[in-house]
Amino acid sequence: MQFLIKLKRESEASQFALNYQYQLSAALEGIFEQADFSKLQLFLNEKNEFVRYIPFTFSNLELDKIKIIKEKGSLIHQGDEATLDIRILLEEDATDYLFHLIHGKQISLHSGEDTVKYRICAIEVVPPPVFKGVMVYSAVTPVFLFDQSGLGGSEFISPTDSRYPELFKTDLLKRFASAIPELKSITKLDHYCPEIEFQPISQVEEEEIVFNMYQYELVHLKGFRYDFKLKASPLLQEFGYYAGFGAQNSLGFGCVNVKNLD
Repeated sequence: MQFLIKLKRESEASQFALNYQYQLSAALEGIFEQADFSKLQLFLNEKNEFVRYIPFTFSNLELDKIKIIKEKGSLIHQGDEATLDIRILLEEDATDYLFHLIHGKQISLHSGEDTVKYRICAIEVVPPPVFKGVMVYSAVTPVFLFDQSGLGGSEFISPTDSRYPELFKTDLLKRFASAIPELKSITKLDHYCPEIEFQPISQVEEEEIVFNMYQYELVHLKGFRYDFKLKASPLLQEFGYYAGFGAQNSLGFGCVNVKNLD
């Protein structure tokens, strides 16, 4: 399901880091962890009371009025309203429960000793797209994809790299299988779903994200924004749309919009 969340700034403090993804992700996870998971039906209507994590991704915050301070790596929210697009891998019958879980909750973003506090004041349910065997997407937030086959550890891969289509397919299948209890034992995912085809169809824009995850360690991520065509089952299309494509989805990356087929 997809929610457009409206937030209201409640604090006098208004400055926070430009790369706020980790803090925002942690705040959302804190809200979701308060859920009674026995009441939620996970993807494919499979109930699993032992699951304590909901796959999700989200867009960037849309702020009504901002001032960016590049030298400090921060921004000042000069207004008091913000919106956030959240995608959550849950069935529609959990909408009412999740609505009441999220509504009224506080989200805090920190910068030094200052804390910018927002309250979730309104939630709009976004109708789902019609998922087909061939879809075209546009990246709302950067898509990260790693190649972990080299001796030097993980390597960020560009969509223009010849390895990318196969890695994209394997990553999608791996995350899909991990979300379905019956599929977790499957190995050699590259042998499955040979019909899956990935094709970038726009100029690829590189974007590096640097943020402080634990107050001590700077994390560098290199992702890419681009449009792409994906041939896959509607079930996998739906999974990628709500759970995100690529890696670091719970940090808000790999969030996409559907585009019309030309």
